[in-house]
Amino acid sequence: MTFGHLVIDSNAALLFTLLPLFVTQLSINLTQAGGLATLLLVTSSITQPLFGFVHDRYPIFPMAAAGLLLAGLGMGLTGFVTSYPEMIALVLISGIGIAAFHPQAVAQAARASHGSREWGIAVFFTGASMGTGLMSIVIVPLANRFGPHATLVTLLPAVIAAAFFVRAYPTWMRPLLRAAGSASAAASMRLVALPLTMLLLLAILRSGVLTAYLTFLPTLVVFRTGGLGLGAAALAAFLLAGSVGALVGGAVAHRIGSAPVVMVSLVAGTLALLPVPWLPPALLVPWMLGAGVLVFAPEAQVTALAQQLLPAFVGTASSLIMGVGLGIGNAGALLTGAIADRRGLQVAMTATTLLMVGAIAAAVVYMLSTRGQPSNLSHEV
Repeated sequence: MTFGHLVIDSNAALLFTLLPLFVTQLSINLTQAGGLATLLLVTSSITQPLFGFVHDRYPIFPMAAAGLLLAGLGMGLTGFVTSYPEMIALVLISGIGIAAFHPQAVAQAARASHGSREWGIAVFFTGASMGTGLMSIVIVPLANRFGPHATLVTLLPAVIAAAFFVRAYPTWMRPLLRAAGSASAAASMRLVALPLTMLLLLAILRSGVLTAYLTFLPTLVVFRTGGLGLGAAALAAFLLAGSVGALVGGAVAHRIGSAPVVMVSLVAGTLALLPVPWLPPALLVPWMLGAGVLVFAPEAQVTALAQQLLPAFVGTASSLIMGVGLGIGNAGALLTGAIADRRGLQVAMTATTLLMVGAIAAAVVYMLSTRGQPSNLSHEV
């Protein structure tokens, strides 16, 4: 599941890293560029609850394998487009493929993490940051060597990962069983409406900030220094350090709980990101290493907390946070691009970072609303 997560999320990194190239190739402005990132991320997230519902009903239908192939094909063809509408269509196809993958994969990762879900989900999430980080490193030299057609590199890992998943379906992938007469997903969500809403709000605001940096960090570096390679290195440092951060967050959460990890990481991550748009270029890569650890530490734990609230519907719970929450928050790229066209990219990224203050407030309300309640972490059905 983690390897599939690495492959599927590498598709978004290709778009982020080559965005300056696409801006020139298609003669588009930053608002339109941000719109592409927003379309990919919103489509790949906001439709996840639909696929989460399908997974909970048909848990071994091969959605994840199909999603891997669809996402890799759509993103692989982006280097051949000649117009903005064509790019929109391919980004939309890739986004749907990414959405189809996640609910099934994260539900199976949770099942495989019996007894240590915080850690297991954290391991699963490292696949995402590793995939985006590795692609941001690989795609620049390939694009320098082969031009825009280097985007076809996404097809090979997609086919390999899909083959592994197809092999897994008749062997070890299993449904999560529910007792007859148990509550429906809607009834279960009503019982935890306030804390679940706070987790959703937290995910939206945090995603808005993270999306802005994933989308525009390479572009910011190019505008300030003219070096695409340095921009890719800064993004790779941020994402690869994020893999470490997710593991650290999972290890600490296994000992003290997910909620404290989320709170501390939100505060520390906000302080780490605020100076980034203004840093001297020489400091950017090492700074992003530290920022990545702090910013990504709560990534998996927000989903783990949602699964604790809805232990019988982990597919639905995961798709709400990774889908609706991250999907709406992904509009942060469009917001940042619009502000950047008027006030400059440095001001825009600083302003977007302040959304983290709202995420911290939502975390406080979540913790207050669940105070005194027993943890469902070990509950398996």
